[in-house]
Amino acid sequence: MFELSTHIPGPKQLHEIDLSAYDALYLGDYTCPLYPGNFSRNIETLAPAVERVKSMGKRCYLSLYAIPKDSDLIWIKELLQGARGLPLDGVEVHNMGLLRTVREILGDIPIHLGVFGNLYTHETARVLKTYGVERVFPNAELSLEELIYIRDHSPVEVIVPLHGKIPLAISGTCFVTDYTGQVPLHCEESCSQGHWLTHEEWELKSIGRANLSGKDLCMLEYLDRLAQSDLNLFYIYTLGETGAYIETAGRVYREALQKVGSNGEVRAAQWLDQLRSVSHSGLCNGFYFGVSGQEYLSPKALSPIA
Repeated sequence: MFELSTHIPGPKQLHEIDLSAYDALYLGDYTCPLYPGNFSRNIETLAPAVERVKSMGKRCYLSLYAIPKDSDLIWIKELLQGARGLPLDGVEVHNMGLLRTVREILGDIPIHLGVFGNLYTHETARVLKTYGVERVFPNAELSLEELIYIRDHSPVEVIVPLHGKIPLAISGTCFVTDYTGQVPLHCEESCSQGHWLTHEEWELKSIGRANLSGKDLCMLEYLDRLAQSDLNLFYIYTLGETGAYIETAGRVYREALQKVGSNGEVRAAQWLDQLRSVSHSGLCNGFYFGVSGQEYLSPKALSPIA
C-alpha cells in the first residue's frame, strides 16, 4: 500500500480539479498567507474544505505558513483554535515555534515537518519525534540513500517527493509585488501563471514568495526501486501549477504505482510523454542521485539504491 499526496491551496482548486488520484491532501499554501481563500489562513474556507476532503474518503492535513513572524502568530493561533474539532489527520509545520503552538492548541494530533523545516539528519528527526512529529519532508538536497538512512535510523515516517518543481527558497515578501510595485488584483491567477527567472539555459520559477526549480523532478522510471526500498509515502509538488498539471501528474503516478512489480514498463514511455506535455522546462531527478538538480539520469546507468 502507498499514499500519494499533494498540496491544495484554496477552494477553487479543491472544487474544480479532479483529485481522485490522490490519497491525501495538504490543505493550504504554506508560502503566502495572502493567497485567495488560502486554507492556511482562513477558517471560513478550511472547515468546509476538511468536510469535503473527508467525504471524498481522503486523509486531510492542514498546512501552516512556513515562515511566520511574531505578528503572524496571532492569526495562526486563531486558525488553530477554529480547527479544534475538525477531523484533521495531521498538521504540517516548518519550524519549532509552530510545532509547540500546535501541540498546545490541538493536543496530540500527528505533526508533519514541512520541506522548509530543513531536516538533514536522522538525529534531528529523533529530536523532533519527542515533540510529536510523526512524519518529515527531508530537505530537497538530500539523496535517496540519505532519505532511506533517516527512515531506517529514526522513529519517524519519511515522505518521498516523486514529481514537480522543487522548493528551493522562501521569502517573507512577494517577488511579484516587489516587481510591479502593487499587490496583484488577481494574485491567484498571477501565481498559477508563474514568473520565470532565466539566464541562458538556466531557469527558476517564482510563485511570489517562493522560488522553485525550473525543471520538474521526475521519478517515474524509478518507482520499482523505491518500492524495493519499502518507501511508500509519496508526494507531488503542485503549488503554482494548473489544474491540468495536478490532474495529469496525479493520474500518471497512481497508474504507475499500481503497476509496480508488474508490467509498468510497457507504458513508461507513454507516461513520460504525458508528464512532459505539462512541463515548462523539462524533467530532472533533483538531488536524489548525488548530482546537480538539473540533470535527468537513465535508470540503466545507476546501481540499485542501497
